[in-house]
Amino acid sequence: MPKKDYLTATDFYRYSKCPHWPYYERFATKDEKKLKRALTDFEIKIMEDGVAHEERVVASLFEEQSAVEAPQTKDAEKDFKATLKLMKQGAPLIYQGTLTDKDWSGRPDLLERHEGTSALGEWYYVPVDVKSTHHIHRYQKMQLIFYSILLDRIQRRFPNEPAIINNDGERLSFEAREFMDKFEDNLQELKKIRAGEIPDPVLRKACHDSGPWGAACEKLAKDKNDIALIYKLDVRKLAQLREIGVRTVADAVVMDPAILDGAAPGLTMHGMEVAKMQAQALQNDAVFAREPVYLPEEGLEIHFDIESDLPNDVDYLYGFLIRGEKGDEYKPFVAERLEDEEKMWNEFLDWLETLPKKYTVYHYAPYEKHRLIVLENRYGGSKELERFRENMLDLKVVSSKSVVFPLYFYGLKNIAKFLGFEWKGDVTGGGQSIEVFEKYLDTGDRALLDSILQYNEEDVRATAHLKDWLVEYASERQGYERPYPWSGG
Repeated sequence: MPKKDYLTATDFYRYSKCPHWPYYERFATKDEKKLKRALTDFEIKIMEDGVAHEERVVASLFEEQSAVEAPQTKDAEKDFKATLKLMKQGAPLIYQGTLTDKDWSGRPDLLERHEGTSALGEWYYVPVDVKSTHHIHRYQKMQLIFYSILLDRIQRRFPNEPAIINNDGERLSFEAREFMDKFEDNLQELKKIRAGEIPDPVLRKACHDSGPWGAACEKLAKDKNDIALIYKLDVRKLAQLREIGVRTVADAVVMDPAILDGAAPGLTMHGMEVAKMQAQALQNDAVFAREPVYLPEEGLEIHFDIESDLPNDVDYLYGFLIRGEKGDEYKPFVAERLEDEEKMWNEFLDWLETLPKKYTVYHYAPYEKHRLIVLENRYGGSKELERFRENMLDLKVVSSKSVVFPLYFYGLKNIAKFLGFEWKGDVTGGGQSIEVFEKYLDTGDRALLDSILQYNEEDVRATAHLKDWLVEYASERQGYERPYPWSGG
């Protein structure tokens, strides 16, 4: 008997990362399966931003209320019956319970009993997930709403405030009913996928980074020269453009932004001008500096990059490239054990006291600012930390606003490699650095930590490489075609 195709919370996660992921998992052809990338054991471990050592975290968060672990036999119907028995008994906290109704099945991390009338009695259950996050991502809301609807079917009461609890014990809840329209949109798309309808091309960095089907997604878009190849067009804009006849990169090259301005909600002349220029860059392999870049000229130049152990929600390396009169200096702050994070943080704060009055901190993407807030909330900050944040300048914002590259993605590695920078170490990505760090924690092999330090140093040097390129080649409006006046590309 074939295995039942349940709709699961994982489908919502996969759909959020890559709309074709749930499709290819069910319907990939023999040739498409050859393009599937095997997820590493570590990627599977950290998928969906789960917390490492989850059972220990649950135990520490609920010391006075021990969780009853529901049986897990991989038979959804059987596991649901066991979970339902615990629910009818009124267990205060059920860990890894299974919820099943018809062709829906889900397993929230926790089912938390609340007082109130339901079909179960004078109590009902609320779904709670344990995640290493400090805000609830959209896909996590979709998953929790999925569990809430399942619970509504089972206990005849909709739990409107599902929640996430993180490593710091923060409870992040939201009103599920406010997001039901978005959930219904996702649900309808997943219904089409489960019926065998392949989504229109979509190409995201997450298709490659988070999922195994990035190569298949890219091939699908390239085979059709689809507008999904144009950077920063979201699903809604893609659908709107296709509806009015702009379906390929070639179509986008000749489209008239003035005519499309306001043709559909979210389509603006400025946005369409940028999309048209991006299409031209792809078609002609050209680079356009569309707005002059102005960067600070005075003070110390610092480049900053953080390495974090996401499953444990711990920062273990703050790396800086300091450009001074004596040349470039790489300065790292390292937590060699998970419990050393606070020590590293305090060393970093002490170092901030030594910085001159004028300096600029370059970084790429908002992650560094986000993590500084997390650790400040965890361990405390200082006035110098406030000044440090005020002096931070995100080169991703600068680049994407001012320069158009003939690239599908604008990640640091995509752009820096295009501009001629090379990563030469054994560690080549953030996910791999986490994996290597956890191996270091297990083995104490210093060579592993050294490889992460090399990777981090190369990241801050890549940021500096991009900054130098912006100063030299994007200080005025101009375009470049091959052969470019810089190496690489």
